Parts: sequence; structure tokens; C-alpha cells
Amino acid sequence: MADTIKNARPYHCFYQHQRGATATEYAMLIVFIALAIAIGAQALGGGLGNTLTNIGNMISTVVIPNV
Repeated sequence: MADTIKNARPYHCFYQHQRGATATEYAMLIVFIALAIAIGAQALGGGLGNTLTNIGNMISTVVIPNV
């Protein structure tokens, strides 16, 4: 048992617990969220543009009666 602890000791410095998030971690989180929003907007943009074009074409063909 003592040998196991002695052998694991040099690797202990790699497993230190760090509390809190650093500015780098927050920046990476913001970048990933922005990337997800950009990809989602691009994926939905084409379909939304076609839908709005169709609605505009339908509205332009509506005849308003004179009263």
C-alpha cells in the first residue's frame, strides 16, 4: 500500500483541485455558445427566408375591395 502511494505521488501535482472558473474558461464558453447560435441561425435562415418570401407573395396577390 505504501508503495502505491509513493508511486502515485509524482502524479499528484496534475490532479490538484482548482476552484472557480478562469476568464479563459468563460471566454471558451461564450465562443461555443456564439458558434452554436451562428450555426443554428444559418440552418434556420434559408428556410425562414423562403417562408417569408412565400408569405409576401401571397399577401401581394390579395385584392382589397373598394368600399
